[in-house]
Amino acid sequence: MIRDLTESDRNQTIELVNQFFRKVNELELDGLFRIRPRAATKFTDIYFKLIGTGKVYMKGYFQDEELVSLVIGRIEEKPHLEEERSLFIDLAVTKLGKKKKGYMSKLLKDVDQWCLEKNIPSIELRAILKNEEAIQFWNQSSFEPFYIRYRKRLPGI
Repeated sequence: MIRDLTESDRNQTIELVNQFFRKVNELELDGLFRIRPRAATKFTDIYFKLIGTGKVYMKGYFQDEELVSLVIGRIEEKPHLEEERSLFIDLAVTKLGKKKKGYMSKLLKDVDQWCLEKNIPSIELRAILKNEEAIQFWNQSSFEPFYIRYRKRLPGI
């Protein structure tokens, strides 16, 4: 069942966000891009504070009372573009051992419906190229590559 995440789901949300952050930190990246300890708690708490604004999407897929998948995103205002605003998905993750069961696909259909209700014409996200599992999922989804983000590490810093 898909439902809004609430404060009572805080610990499970932090656990799932932390699972994703640990995966990112296991990837061989540029040595600079590392997620700090306790970032999952800070990230989650910031979004819980924003829930009442109507500018965040924060829902999970639950099996009984277990949170197995979640999507967290925020509305981005773009007054310089004709689209004016989009939903930016900051995090989409499914619990280890629960993948490939359709939970994320169902959540993404709910994201689409939420955006349609709010008259948001586009949804964006970014994925780390070294996260091959994520790249494969997004390539097989209805999302399409749109732009490339480049990164450069400066020597000596």
